[in-house]
Amino acid sequence: MAPLPLPIAAITSPHPSKPHDAAAAARPASSSLHAALASLSQQQAHSHDGALRDAFALVARAERQSSPAAAVSVGPEVYASLLQCCVAEESLRAGRQVHAALVKRGPYYCRNAYAGTKLAVFYARCGALVDAERAFGAIPERGRNAFAWAAVIGLWSRAGLHAKALDGFAAMLKAGVPADNFVVPTVLKACAGIALARAGRAVHGYVWKAGIAECVYVLSSLVDFYGKCGQVEDARAVFDAMPERTVVSWNSMLMAYIHNGRIGEAVELFYEMRVEGVLPTRASVVSLLSASAELEAVDGGRQGHAVVVSSGLAIDVILGTSMINFYCKVGLVEAAEAVFEQMEERDIVTWNLMIAGYFQYGQIERAFETCRRMLESNLKFDCVTLASIIMACVKSCSMMVVSAAHAYAVRNDLDSDRTVACGLIDFYASTRRIEHARQVFSAMSQRDPVMWKVMISTYADCGMTSEALKLLDQMQLEGMSPTAACWDSVISAFIRNGQFKDALGIFNQMLLTKTRPNLRTWSLLISGLSQNGMHQELRNLCCKMQKVESAPSPTIYSAVILAAKTAASVHCGKAIHACIVKKGLLLSRSVIQSLLKMYSSFNDGVTTDSLVRLLADCSK
Repeated sequence: MAPLPLPIAAITSPHPSKPHDAAAAARPASSSLHAALASLSQQQAHSHDGALRDAFALVARAERQSSPAAAVSVGPEVYASLLQCCVAEESLRAGRQVHAALVKRGPYYCRNAYAGTKLAVFYARCGALVDAERAFGAIPERGRNAFAWAAVIGLWSRAGLHAKALDGFAAMLKAGVPADNFVVPTVLKACAGIALARAGRAVHGYVWKAGIAECVYVLSSLVDFYGKCGQVEDARAVFDAMPERTVVSWNSMLMAYIHNGRIGEAVELFYEMRVEGVLPTRASVVSLLSASAELEAVDGGRQGHAVVVSSGLAIDVILGTSMINFYCKVGLVEAAEAVFEQMEERDIVTWNLMIAGYFQYGQIERAFETCRRMLESNLKFDCVTLASIIMACVKSCSMMVVSAAHAYAVRNDLDSDRTVACGLIDFYASTRRIEHARQVFSAMSQRDPVMWKVMISTYADCGMTSEALKLLDQMQLEGMSPTAACWDSVISAFIRNGQFKDALGIFNQMLLTKTRPNLRTWSLLISGLSQNGMHQELRNLCCKMQKVESAPSPTIYSAVILAAKTAASVHCGKAIHACIVKKGLLLSRSVIQSLLKMYSSFNDGVTTDSLVRLLADCSK
């Protein structure tokens, strides 16, 4: 921890609470001290390391040289200037020392509005929320100016206390303090933070009334606000009306398009920026690449890469990794490889993306070669690297590689990672090494629903229904509620083995828990019962579905109709049709279309014709 600056000299004689008599004589000295501290603050801005210590030494010397009568030469405004030096250095400890000095010197100092404002600004800049609020609260209400309000409102907004920031803005206006171009952007940020579009529009109206509607900083904040609230057209309207634009304005509009998935328009804006000679920032290029990867928008990502090349941006770790991620997502592994080889510095995320890209597109030898190079660069595999290797081996059934990966995981305490463990269980299940899979599962100290589902599915898929049932019971005994996917795995296994009564028994157990059946549950049972001519059980199941699905979803019934069609069960289809009529779902287009397909497969022309007419009526 860095040492504190020189201590401020102790006061040998108590100062008067408000020393008027010496004020005139002391003013020149005070002005000189002010100028010296301002100069030191400027030096700090240009990385002069000893400036803060020099500032403290200057004030300490002035205190020692002052007589009690002239002590006002080191007045509150001097300490405010000293605080400005602390702001420039972002030294919280030094600023607190100045604060303590103000308190020691009595009410005239610690209640001074100018010094109090500087304190609030200082603590806000340092992110000290409680201290900033306390300093702001100590300023007399009539002394709270726009700078003090801007400091605390900005701090609340940065801390995610958006509602509090908006309350502060309202209190500021109520106190008769007009908001300026420093306060409004932080208020707009707060509105965007809690998606209060109407409040933001009201602030927009205030901007016009307050006469700050031509401030580029405010207008850029409006563009950002509308973009974050999904009002892209409004953002563009503000952007187009701006009398002048900075790189911040362009990037705000660019981010509005990107955040709302409008990659084509973002690419067009990129082009406009280049025509205007404005360079996008590194952050906006990274955002464009990430959004293009998510939406698999090839043109958008390539445009981002082109901007990097044309603007001469260095391909650092973050930018290079974003480019590799984009190219791997859209299947251009060679382009990703080219970026990878250009990078002078790579972190573990970069290596993992490249390895995963190779594995995903079947370039196994290159993937393993990249793994070898990663180890040679003194980086260790993490759980993501191992998961990629293991998942690739599930497809190729390479026992030797998985054994080595498993051993590496154990040696490096990565075997307890969920992704690694699930990959190992999947691999051992695919090679029928069920005991190995169970050992991996049992070694996990903490098991989440995904882990349980993977192990239960492993037993079920291998036809070991009794083991799957035991695990399902054990899961409940350990206080964890099985997901619908866990129940579906066991039900599916019983149906595959022709154990329909057991499947229905498990289903009834499921209904006694808090877990509701999903689409797959109903489809599994209905198709299984239909295909095996179990009509009575099927009717009972349809009745149960009416009771369980109190607020039925057309999607569920569409899936059930499809199951009846696949099973070619007229009996079942008509029973489901009757359920749909009772539930009032016959006006759903998706349900009618599913019924049409089903009756067409049954060659029931009369019912098909009536459904066609009904569908035409729904389309009007």
